[in-house]
Amino acid sequence: MSNSQPFVIKTLKKMNLKGGTVIDGFATTGITNTIASECILHSINTQLIATIESSYFSQLSVVRNSIPYFPVRIYANEELKTSIFISEISIDPSLYFFIGNIMLNWAKDNECDLIISSSNIVNPSQQTETINSKEYSIAGIGNTVGARNRLKDSKISLLKNGTIGGIPAVLLNQSSELGIDVVILLVKIVEGIPDFRAAAELSTTISRLVPGVSCDVPLLLQEAEKIEKEIAKIKTQDTESELNAYG
Repeated sequence: MSNSQPFVIKTLKKMNLKGGTVIDGFATTGITNTIASECILHSINTQLIATIESSYFSQLSVVRNSIPYFPVRIYANEELKTSIFISEISIDPSLYFFIGNIMLNWAKDNECDLIISSSNIVNPSQQTETINSKEYSIAGIGNTVGARNRLKDSKISLLKNGTIGGIPAVLLNQSSELGIDVVILLVKIVEGIPDFRAAAELSTTISRLVPGVSCDVPLLLQEAEKIEKEIAKIKTQDTESELNAYG
């Protein structure tokens, strides 16, 4: 990789993705979108088509089934015209601008029409009773009239006022001249609770925007239940330790 090119996309397989959708799986405001993207990736039979390499990334090799992979990758399903950016590493905030523009330019080069990203809204006052009732609200914002109409057609409420940060903000701000619709889905999550249930709701919402895209939601929820039980167990042990310490 040349020093003059701090970020390099290496294409492994060419696909016709014209008119398709790009899903942002980078975790910049929580891991909800990463979990949802991974679920979709494994549910729609995608193929690895590219890697993104940079000296600015943590140098990590991800081993799956005895095969090493670069930590930042692009998968796609040509039939569904859907591609997914996935990262196994945390991205430093100073790189958000560059990553956002890499995604926009890649989408433009591959003649994709839509980019979907998401951002978390943390609600610290939410109670456990609400979690059990599965009340995860999702709103959206679009960069164009067309993007906002996509949200309205999918029965997703529009954000009226607020701020968005991270890579989603870059996608919104830098996309106006590229002719690409950008939709940011805003997921209200509960502080201290695993993102799996919110990710299930997010993936279901994405499937309403992109026909044919799906996620194995029951599997996600099984994982959520298992992790939530572990957290409850840990909290119980912590409480008992405190009582013993003061008892």
